[in-house]
Amino acid sequence: MPHTDSPTPSSSPAPAWRLVRRPHGHVDFVDGTGRVFDDVDVLRAFPVTAPQGPVAIVSADGDELAWLDSLEEVPEPLRTSILAELATREFLPFIERIVAISDDDPPAWSVVTDRGQRRFILATIDDIDRLPDGSAFVVDATGVRYRIADIAALDPTSLRLLEKTME
Repeated sequence: MPHTDSPTPSSSPAPAWRLVRRPHGHVDFVDGTGRVFDDVDVLRAFPVTAPQGPVAIVSADGDELAWLDSLEEVPEPLRTSILAELATREFLPFIERIVAISDDDPPAWSVVTDRGQRRFILATIDDIDRLPDGSAFVVDATGVRYRIADIAALDPTSLRLLEKTME
């Protein structure tokens, strides 16, 4: 189906539009008139600081098709569909335990995450970002982000290794 016109971005989730998941992970946006926009992206505007919104639905050529201020305001089953799509696009392992941090420069980390054991290199100490809520983000040398949900809840060995690295 040709797609020459771009719809006006919506400021609220009108029940007239919907998302349709096709085989091989592709998602289409169907607007209120039945016009189909192939291979759209569902993206969090601020995935770390505002995980419940806003969310944008963007066409393959970069046009904003819909803007959702908050996922909490989106009716079911659309919310479930959006959350499922976001989950397939986001990769953010949570560090549950720090097994070892080498004394090398740059240091190699060996950790246990909610997705299994990982080993990575930390380029600089600036790649550890402590947040005011007591959590932290660690970005490895290849750009993969890891999250520590609560620094204070780490086991004593993990906490000691992290604090030693932060000195």
